[in-house]
Amino acid sequence: MAKPKKQKNEEQKAVGASNSSSTGTSYALVLHQKLCLAIDMDNQRIYGHTELKVAVPESGIIGLYANGMNIDNIIVNGLPVHFTLRPQHEGLKDERKWSSITCIDAAEAAGSVYFSSLEREMVPDLLIFCFKPISSESGIQNLVDTEKFEKIDCNPDNANNSAQQENFKLVRVEYWLEKPKAGVHFMGSTLHTNNQIRRARCWFPCVDCSLQRCCYDLEFTVDSKYVAVSNGTLLYQVIGKDDPRCKTYVYCVNIPVNARFITLAVAPFEVHPDRHNVTISHMSMPSSLSKLQCTVSFFHNVFSYYEEYLEAPFPFGSYKQVFIDSETALSSSYVGASMSTFSSHLLFDDRVIDQVISTRIKLAHALAQQWFGIFITPETATDGWLLDGLAGFLTDIFIKRYLGNNEARYRRYKANEEVCKVDVEGATALCSSAAAAELYETHAIGVLRKLRSWKAVAVLQMLEKQMGPEPFRKLIRPRLTCLQNMETYNWYMIFLTKCLLSDAASWSAVITGYPEIEDVDVFQCIASLKCAEEDNTSFLKMHSFGLVGMP
Repeated sequence: MAKPKKQKNEEQKAVGASNSSSTGTSYALVLHQKLCLAIDMDNQRIYGHTELKVAVPESGIIGLYANGMNIDNIIVNGLPVHFTLRPQHEGLKDERKWSSITCIDAAEAAGSVYFSSLEREMVPDLLIFCFKPISSESGIQNLVDTEKFEKIDCNPDNANNSAQQENFKLVRVEYWLEKPKAGVHFMGSTLHTNNQIRRARCWFPCVDCSLQRCCYDLEFTVDSKYVAVSNGTLLYQVIGKDDPRCKTYVYCVNIPVNARFITLAVAPFEVHPDRHNVTISHMSMPSSLSKLQCTVSFFHNVFSYYEEYLEAPFPFGSYKQVFIDSETALSSSYVGASMSTFSSHLLFDDRVIDQVISTRIKLAHALAQQWFGIFITPETATDGWLLDGLAGFLTDIFIKRYLGNNEARYRRYKANEEVCKVDVEGATALCSSAAAAELYETHAIGVLRKLRSWKAVAVLQMLEKQMGPEPFRKLIRPRLTCLQNMETYNWYMIFLTKCLLSDAASWSAVITGYPEIEDVDVFQCIASLKCAEEDNTSFLKMHSFGLVGMP
């Protein structure tokens, strides 16, 4: 189900899984999280605490992800409790033994280690025993029990299928990091985080699950010569009372978001407020300020055009674009809630024309993801294709509006050409629960994600071609405001019904098998489809659109 975030996250029900007979523990729902960190740039050290308002399951055990962290203390409702932290490199095989085996065996062993590491990432690193406070006679027990980790069920779907729990606890975790290897990166006078899957856990304890969302309060204390940029609305910045050389930046994210979309950038930034829209701020290093002003001069146009096309205001209170040195950036762009981080190699002065076009498209796509991908998120892993497609479709509309039909059609042709090649070679369907489970969400990163996004855009463009631009536009507008009760599956059913697809050819680009329309309710605009699987799967030609779909 693709849902826009509700303003009051307390409306989410606290639900614990009733699978204690098989697993012994269950999933914990985080209702709110506060993050208070101090950052030592010279020593590459992060220290502080986080507070989580948690609906504790019946087992009383909370599983959090805290990869490579040093936990000093954990307090639940004012009382210190026992906890267990799993070692970071537990279970890794000795790669030195591979030198004595054949290349094929070494490849199989490497693949086995890779998949086992992916499986370990699905298991929490930190177990908190809420009902076992520490007595004055005993200290904190920090022993590793592998069986307890394996029994934790971190699937929110299981939590949603059980009885409602009203056992709320305030959990405070005090921790520190020094020279972290993933998730957050230090280089010179710059710190930045990346939002790759399962990397938020590398710099703050959280429920790092794609289906878990909550609101955040963020406080970052840095040296006064640095600027700390993070998500949400900047409430205030204050000079430290004890140390006037430090400054604290306080942000508030009042719309529930995934932990992976919490981002941070610290550097001696120069701030360039947008002259046309007070909601937008641009930031870069002082040496790149002139290029920044030239590159982002167009941005207010795409911002206002998206709001006009969707007939919906920007979902967050402000939007920040941060450009860091290219030597520091691991990727050309990272997208977080109300904030996007880019590499400075995307900045150009007014003497450059061609490269600026690519930069503008990247900035436009990052903005589109604020609506489709962050504000509205997939309810299940198989729903992500639709939001990727809508973000790409919105970007394509911008290209057509400001760069012309020729540029838009050329890019569509090249993207569809690549999609056809991949489909013929046996790519997985866009909406495939089996592939989503087997790939551990890695299909959402790298080149594979780009190809999936192109294919999703192609599917939506097919629907737009059948309906016409204006009817399709009117169909998207109301869905953006009422998606709290609308599944992405039903949304696509509405698209199909509105388009009156007789051969349902475009449906084959989304799932495997062939669909059969069993019933259509014209008044409810919902079609009931049955998908049949065949052993001998064949290619389907989308004759109307010239795109080959691999069912």
